[in-house]
Amino acid sequence: MAKGKKTSIKEIKLLQNDEILINGKEYVILETCEDILSAKTMKISSNGNRILRFDDEKKKARIDVKRDIDIIKCTFKDIDRAKAFKKSNDKGVIVNEDKKEIIATASSFIKAREIIDSYKDTKSKNYDSQAGKLSFYFTEE
Repeated sequence: MAKGKKTSIKEIKLLQNDEILINGKEYVILETCEDILSAKTMKISSNGNRILRFDDEKKKARIDVKRDIDIIKCTFKDIDRAKAFKKSNDKGVIVNEDKKEIIATASSFIKAREIIDSYKDTKSKNYDSQAGKLSFYFTEE
């Protein structure tokens, strides 16, 4: 769907906590509102967000296409390669001896960033003291 294009909502159904089905396609609710099932149209804004519109023009809800985004933790064995990765974010720096594992899966980029940030936040229970030094977190779709 092109930016700025409005789509009429013919069918809307709430699936799970933060998932919604609109015209046969699954979306993730990023910012909700009361009576989200009463949305009339969906529009893509200039920055790519999908916004649900209602009869009350002040009322809005943001959604995103549902996807499977893996959050990867990569732990480098060599400090020089870790520094090179930190500088360039080039995944070509990662070699077989480095430990690479999927630590979580998210359904939207906003949730993926929240998970990654939890490993960098000193107040979080997931805090990793090596984050940004030898351990790096990134997403793969």
